[in-house]
Amino acid sequence: MNGRATSVFAHLTAPGRGGIAVIRCTGPRVAGTLKACFRPGGRGDVPPALGCLAYGHVVDADGRVLDEVILHRAGPATWEVNCHGGPVAVEAVCDRLASLGLVRVDPGALLAAEGAGPVERAARRLLQTAATPLAARILLDQLNGALEEAVAQMDDALAAGRPDEAAGAIDTLLARWRTCGRYLAEAPRLVIAGRPNVGKSTLLNRLAGHERAITHAEPGTTRDYVETVAAFDGLPVVLVDTAGLREAVGRVEREGVARARHQASAAALVVYLLDAEVGATDDDEAALAHLGMPRGGSPHPPRHTGIASKDAVGAETHRARHLSAGKVQAERVLAAWNKADLASGPLGPPGALAVSALTGAGLDDLRRQALARLAYRAPSAGAAVPLTEGQVKVLRDAQAAMESGEADTARRVLGALLRVG
Repeated sequence: MNGRATSVFAHLTAPGRGGIAVIRCTGPRVAGTLKACFRPGGRGDVPPALGCLAYGHVVDADGRVLDEVILHRAGPATWEVNCHGGPVAVEAVCDRLASLGLVRVDPGALLAAEGAGPVERAARRLLQTAATPLAARILLDQLNGALEEAVAQMDDALAAGRPDEAAGAIDTLLARWRTCGRYLAEAPRLVIAGRPNVGKSTLLNRLAGHERAITHAEPGTTRDYVETVAAFDGLPVVLVDTAGLREAVGRVEREGVARARHQASAAALVVYLLDAEVGATDDDEAALAHLGMPRGGSPHPPRHTGIASKDAVGAETHRARHLSAGKVQAERVLAAWNKADLASGPLGPPGALAVSALTGAGLDDLRRQALARLAYRAPSAGAAVPLTEGQVKVLRDAQAAMESGEADTARRVLGALLRVG
């Protein structure tokens, strides 16, 4: 690289407030730029040697401190400036770098300037928003060459006359896309639906691990949908709390119900909460029918109140695990009896989970069943996982060539996989 246009930088971390932000710079002008604006806090080379760190401050043209930073030299012509994560600090550092001649670009353009291939760029792009350590680990595996190695092994198998081996490897990669990769590309949306005051907001807060939604005993507290990110066994999921589904009585509530139904229609999975104290109402039947469950298909517990014994609730939950939920629920709908700790008897015909959003009882079962409905499976460490629709299309094209007995065509098609982001 040479010239001003190839000395670039990009803000890699997600926008918004955070503990730290990473600004990555690459190109022949970066070393001189950092010498001009970085004031070291101790001894050492500035910029630091390859692989080393240096603490100090970025200063303006008059020597005034803009922010406290740590420099990391990531490559021969690549440095990372780690500054405070607030937008004011990030923009101050970025403006200073730009004033000294570096060109601000988006993260994809920076990676291209570094010579990163499409697979690496796709992995790095998704890493910016990876919400769990497991998601980051899977993406880092691809960044470190897992997908490239899988392609090389398939090519070797085809070249050696072992088409069945290559075909099996393609099947494995496509399966990993269905069970994992597509969820890393876009986190699944899990909509929590049900009548007003059945505990939807309490459940969202409990699953998320923090108070995201307002809860109140008065029905109808939630008028618009609220969303947050949670982790189910390491999988990032977007939880969506919605307005209560019932025959709305006012314009604002009608709009809230309409938005709730729209969210449910686009969800990967709907968790429909039923009230274990009062049973399934006509509003529940209508909402479940709208979601694809036939009328009369919802379970009906006795309409009474009281405190159930732990043995009664536990036995019913255990029995529900071993019966086919498909006999009662549509595939996209996971029904759950909330307030199971307040039910005084068995929770009626099985087919729904027994949970308590207030105490947390039964939520591990809910998470497991949600993941089963999504058909999610985490791959083993180091496994290759496709990350984009483009990569999946190449694999399907190669699969079609294999099924037609065209091994040479399959090799050419697979070679394109590493050129697809």
